[in-house]
Amino acid sequence: GLALALAAGTFLVLRPFLVPMAWAALVALMTWPLYHRARRITKRPTLTAAVFTGIVFLTVGVPLTIFLANLGSEATRLVVGVQEWLKQGAQLPTWVTERAWLMQWVDQFGHVDVLDPRVIAGWVQSYGGLVSGRLMDLAGAVAQNVLSVTITLITLFCFYLDGERLVEHSRRMAPVFLPYASEGFVERVGTSIRAVVFGLLGTALVQGTLAGIGFAVAGVGVPVALGALTALCSFLPVGTVLVWIPAAAWLAVSGETLPAIGLALWGGLVVSTADNWR
Repeated sequence: GLALALAAGTFLVLRPFLVPMAWAALVALMTWPLYHRARRITKRPTLTAAVFTGIVFLTVGVPLTIFLANLGSEATRLVVGVQEWLKQGAQLPTWVTERAWLMQWVDQFGHVDVLDPRVIAGWVQSYGGLVSGRLMDLAGAVAQNVLSVTITLITLFCFYLDGERLVEHSRRMAPVFLPYASEGFVERVGTSIRAVVFGLLGTALVQGTLAGIGFAVAGVGVPVALGALTALCSFLPVGTVLVWIPAAAWLAVSGETLPAIGLALWGGLVVSTADNWR
């Protein structure tokens, strides 16, 4: 009973710090092979750990804050644009009304609520503001919550310094909690986590970044939002085409033929094939 009470009290005390510590553990696990090589070269563990912690902050923390701020800004701009469009009577743009085949499609499917542009715009207006607000709050939290960021960096620094001792303790404790675990279980778990993160999240990040660059160069209004959407869709089979093909088609029917062709080539030859580079 006393041990359970102590465990519960410890959990309650550490609860606010568990998420930052978990992120630090994941980052340390992913970057450990590179850190280990650098430490063998420098032969100065403390300095190497400090340098790697700073690099992680500059290459992950700062870009993540900028990305979330831009994503929230684009989402807000999209919501404001939809609101203005609804105030003006939700008139279809001229590049739609001037094309008979598009108007035929609108007339054919306009009675279906899910496909009605005005219904879709209503969804964007209703939920887009909430999403953009949450994104801006999240970006602000990353920038302002100094305590969480500090805990993450300090924990990461400690993981770099004492990572090998922690692994050794994990090896000793694994048979206690997992009696049927074979030798090398801890190492296989780490290797599996790295493979999943690099294979899935890494590919999604690369494809989303490449798509965002293509959208920005082609002149699409919300490249960060579409890049993030591409990253999410990359988890689906051929999911990236669900984003860049409509964007290229939108450019084409808007009269931007050259950017549309360039975006289609970029999407087909670069974005969609990025998952085969590894």
